[in-house]
Amino acid sequence: MNQTDYDVIIVGAGPAGIFAALTLTESARPRLLMLDKGPALEKRRCPAREMGRCVECATCSLMTGWGG
Repeated sequence: MNQTDYDVIIVGAGPAGIFAALTLTESARPRLLMLDKGPALEKRRCPAREMGRCVECATCSLMTGWGG
C-alpha cells in the first residue's frame, strides 16, 4: 500500500471545503487532500445543455452558482 502524508485533509468539496482549501493555500503550501463523493467536476453535466432550459437541479446549481 502506498502511503502519502498530508498536512490537511478536507472532506467535502462544497463551498465550505473549497473556501477552506483556498484560505489554507493563500498563506502556505500545505500538502492538501480534498475528498468528495460526487463525480469529478469535468464529468458533471448540466441538463440545460440537452433540454435547452434550466431545471434547477443540483448539478446545474453547482455548475452555475454556490450550492449543489
